[in-house]
Amino acid sequence: MSFYAFCLISYIVSLLPEIDAAPRLVEFPFNMLAISAPAVLWVITRYLFVDNPKIHKPILAVIGGYIALRAYGNLTGPYSDIGFWVVYVSTQTIMLFFACHVVLMAVKGRGGDLVESRRRFRVPFTATMGTIVAIIVGSGFFAALGSQLNIMFIGTIFFLVLIFNLATFRLHKDSTQLIEPDTEQTVPSLKSRMNEMDKDKPLVDRIHHVMEDQRLYAQPGFTIGMLASAVSMQEYRLRRLINQKLHYRNFNQYLNQYRIAEAAKRLQDPAEGQVAISTIALDVGYASLSSFNKAFKELHGVTPSIYRSRASQ
Repeated sequence: MSFYAFCLISYIVSLLPEIDAAPRLVEFPFNMLAISAPAVLWVITRYLFVDNPKIHKPILAVIGGYIALRAYGNLTGPYSDIGFWVVYVSTQTIMLFFACHVVLMAVKGRGGDLVESRRRFRVPFTATMGTIVAIIVGSGFFAALGSQLNIMFIGTIFFLVLIFNLATFRLHKDSTQLIEPDTEQTVPSLKSRMNEMDKDKPLVDRIHHVMEDQRLYAQPGFTIGMLASAVSMQEYRLRRLINQKLHYRNFNQYLNQYRIAEAAKRLQDPAEGQVAISTIALDVGYASLSSFNKAFKELHGVTPSIYRSRASQ
């Protein structure tokens, strides 16, 4: 977040006429930090809102590639017509993609997010940070209009950062629990913890009973709201229970435990050796084979086909 703040500052500085008229080597570091903002925010968003935030090498290659391409263009410009499209328009498009994906990551998982402070943090984060990056990218597309829009860009960024800070302060100490719990809380006594566990045990047992006996997890598109209706419980209370008592941060993780357990059992069963893996995936609730393969590999470390092959041996 600190580095992202430096990127925003560099973007604002790069709009100043004094910097624009300065030698290229003076302008270069500010421009490079400014165009890095979408990628930096994308990494921040992934680590905040994705519970398995592994960044694959092709994505890193794309980030490094477009930054290197812009660095080359900033040092060697001006461009020919083809060079302008390759060096400038293509990199702006990639930056716009990262900005849009930031919004998608923050919004997509909100329904299944079981960490209440993180769930409430998604909306102000998405609205402000996503818009700021969109302004940075958009200002590059509209650079030909001149410097008249610079004041509007700077004022909008200031206003959005102010809203973001107010929203963060409103979350108070819960905002520190987005990634890790508050270690300064008073540790409850063993007796109070046991009493709390005993009080919640019937509710947890009811959830397990409904999920296992009725195989609710096998319904495609099953949501936490549907589970709350099945167990006659308020949704916010169910979220807190699954998060704090069963230690899941995301509802999809909770569903995957049931789905993959049944799928693994069927893959080990010799009587189902001729059943297609795609059929098993659909039977346990997955909408596609690719999502099933991904979830299965995350839990077992191998693909379903390799798992079945090893079980048969």
